Amino acid sequence: MTEMTFRWREASLPDLASVSEIQLVVHQAFPEDDAVLADRIALSPAGFFMLDSKGLSRGYVLSHPWLRGAPPSLNSMLGEIPEAADTWYIHDLALLPEMRGSGAGGGVLPMLADVARTEGFRSMSLVSVNGSRRFWERQGFEVRMDERLVQKLSSYGDDALYMERHLV
Repeated sequence: MTEMTFRWREASLPDLASVSEIQLVVHQAFPEDDAVLADRIALSPAGFFMLDSKGLSRGYVLSHPWLRGAPPSLNSMLGEIPEAADTWYIHDLALLPEMRGSGAGGGVLPMLADVARTEGFRSMSLVSVNGSRRFWERQGFEVRMDERLVQKLSSYGDDALYMERHLV
């Protein structure tokens, strides 16, 4: 078995084309428009990283400040970060299939936690989809669902769960 080499790097708007291509593979059931992805990137460039391996983009993570317990709807423009933002929200962590199991997904979490702490946040949150609950639990996230969230997350798929992690 050959060792998988990869690195996470800070990303910027020119990486949008790669993000768009990757999400069409990873999120076939709920792809988002390029304008929505660009909106998230522009609002929080510090929370945008690309995964490179063998000279190619193999994954990305988009994250930004948001409101605990109120994840934004899929494929919707944010326009601005709420003044009352109180969590660092991981909008999407997407890895191409060949990168799964490489450790890359867990490898970006310390980077995101550092960004969140630097920006003054004490928690991170996300919506787990595509059967990723166990992965996120291994990263220290806990399910924080209520009836309101069950309805709100219906557009994310049947297994969608809102999760949070406290930062120390």
